[in-house]
Amino acid sequence: MKKLQWAHPMYYISLVYLVFPFGGIILWGYPEWTFWLTLAFVCAYLYIIHFDDKVLQTVAWYYLLAYIVYMTLQINVNMIWFAFYPVNLLIYRFEARLKSWPFITYLGVLAFLVVEQLLFSSDISVKVFVLVVSAFILAWLYFLYQEREKDKYRQESEQKNAYINLLMAENERNRIGRDLHDTLGHVFAMMTLKTELALKQLEKGQYDFVQRELKELHQTSRSSMQDVRQIVNNLKFRTASEELAHLQEMFAMTSIDFQLHHDLDLDSLSPVMQSTMTMILRELTNNVVKHSQAKSCQIDLYEENGLVIKVKDDGCGFGDVTGKELTSIRERLLLVKGRVDIVSSQNPTIVQVWLEETKEK
Repeated sequence: MKKLQWAHPMYYISLVYLVFPFGGIILWGYPEWTFWLTLAFVCAYLYIIHFDDKVLQTVAWYYLLAYIVYMTLQINVNMIWFAFYPVNLLIYRFEARLKSWPFITYLGVLAFLVVEQLLFSSDISVKVFVLVVSAFILAWLYFLYQEREKDKYRQESEQKNAYINLLMAENERNRIGRDLHDTLGHVFAMMTLKTELALKQLEKGQYDFVQRELKELHQTSRSSMQDVRQIVNNLKFRTASEELAHLQEMFAMTSIDFQLHHDLDLDSLSPVMQSTMTMILRELTNNVVKHSQAKSCQIDLYEENGLVIKVKDDGCGFGDVTGKELTSIRERLLLVKGRVDIVSSQNPTIVQVWLEETKEK
């Protein structure tokens, strides 16, 4: 049995209504022994919010319900208001689901009180009172239940997004490592070989050959610097709108005829969706510019049971499709719900990516 270190103040606010059963002994002639019943009610209520022993919690819960039934039917029908006490316990202490035993027993007791008063009370005002109070309690219970579920959903979404962001960051670091290796690794190896060759030819007095090699090294180093700048530029986070604007600027500097078609509300997409979308667009368009030898490229963005990214070009294509193409994009899609398909491998080349759409809340 473990004592809770802290309980929310909301659990104690309702204790102010204990003035009615305690005061009723003096003011309205309640039997004196109801003092002890009410005191036991308070102890049971406090036990539930402060202790975790499931067996004793269950006993205390049933006592709360029995107290409400007895006091309502035998002492004063106004005591049905005490049915509010278990509501906070159901929602926030037990975090009960609709089919859980606390929920079922509570709703059963409330239904029993309503039916009993409707069948056996001869006072129409009592019947109306019980119906109104019960409806109010149920409405309040429903409201708190919905708010709790929304809070849980928000918390789960935040945790999921945080986890996805962490995985995406790790995946991005791996991608950067591959890009640096692919971009600079073979360049440095080639520059080393050319430098060694130039030194050997310099010793032999082959100055024309050395000059030619140095010019090639100079051009290679300039090209490598541009590749490094591109890698660094890709590290900067852009929104989907900013990425599309960047793509148009990039294609404007090439000889590739570029067309973009979309009617999406990009600002309504969640940050995770925008980040995933920009990375995929960046990857696909880099492939087109660097490797496809294409003369034209068309990107279509639209909604079809989710968000669809379709990239089409008239370049050299993939050749034999093995299912292992676009590895980095497939790795990104492991973090979100989506898939990538090579609709056409060449003439034209069409790559289509589907993402489960999430809106910014």
